[in-house]
Amino acid sequence: MNVRLFLLTGSASVLMALLTPEPSQADTDCEPLSADNAQQCLRLNQLQVLGTHNSYKRWPLADLITLLDTFRAGWATDISYEHRPLPEQLEQFNVRQFELDVFADPDGGLYADPAGSRLVTDADVARNREVMQRPGLKVLHSQDIDYRSTCLTLLLCLEQIRDWSLSNPAHLPIMVMIEFKDGARPDWGPIEYVEPVIFDQALLLGADREIWQVFERSHVITPDDVRGSFATLEQAIVEQGWPTLAQSRGKVMFAMDNTGRHREEYLAGAPTLESRALFVSAEPGHPAAGFIKMNNALDDHALIRDYVERNYLVRTRSDVPTEEARSGDTTRRELALGSGAQFVSTDYIEPSPFGSGYRVELPDSNGIARCNPVAAPAGCLSQYFDE
Repeated sequence: MNVRLFLLTGSASVLMALLTPEPSQADTDCEPLSADNAQQCLRLNQLQVLGTHNSYKRWPLADLITLLDTFRAGWATDISYEHRPLPEQLEQFNVRQFELDVFADPDGGLYADPAGSRLVTDADVARNREVMQRPGLKVLHSQDIDYRSTCLTLLLCLEQIRDWSLSNPAHLPIMVMIEFKDGARPDWGPIEYVEPVIFDQALLLGADREIWQVFERSHVITPDDVRGSFATLEQAIVEQGWPTLAQSRGKVMFAMDNTGRHREEYLAGAPTLESRALFVSAEPGHPAAGFIKMNNALDDHALIRDYVERNYLVRTRSDVPTEEARSGDTTRRELALGSGAQFVSTDYIEPSPFGSGYRVELPDSNGIARCNPVAAPAGCLSQYFDE
């Protein structure tokens, strides 16, 4: 921990934990859990925080929605939401998990002139063209129609997260999920979609390269850090557990949202994620298992709870497209929060704009994190997660 960067805004117990040489958990008496030992005794899988889904996304341009509704009514219903810039989510709403969708653009310019912007006036496209002409991973939801982003490239998104993190070095670990997108979209109306570049292993590993272009190695919790001397990542998290709060504060970790072909390409030559920056979503029994994406809290809440009890990190969602935001139904939200998933992702850290009042906040918390309802030990208090 770079103590000289610490802004003296955290609690006294957190500050003392950062300034004191860190003993191993094995050297710490954790019975009973208290403010004096919580930073060395609690582990990052024993908290629960809020995240955002498609964290970079801006509302589709209103004129484009109106125009394309004449070809396919309601086409934008499920994508009519947006998020504030990443630093505002971190600072004002205590978001500690992001999801970024990336498209490969090895030569640059592939997404610089979206078809939708040629149908209506979008002044942002001209302003952004220079950035979008650069080679590298671009951040957008879907090509040509849902392309508006608060940070246009993976590098820019990562730089925003890094800069906030360096200014707030006592923060709880930030999870950044990356979804690699290369699916073609069917043509309809006046839109002719860009054909995306298919991710091969070299392009997937480009995400690692961009992460290390922005972050120092000591700033990131990697699979190698967690696996240590164990044969597999799964063995490490089951037998030893995840890093402690003291080991995790001020750090960022990354995970792949994809499974299937993308995951297998990324694992090729590194079956337990040796030297990789990203964790992958893998179920128990896989040598790279440790993190699991389980978005369906309605059907899988009991299984999520089982995995959390077994030391796995889980991300789930409290709402899908705009369904709950329009209806106000809180069933999925309550199941997600009660499942013990460490990362509960929403599109509504602020009240829904659709009049339902739907919003997701952490109950029984300090506003930043709470004791995990499934994995936290007896005696855990939300104040131990102060920053």
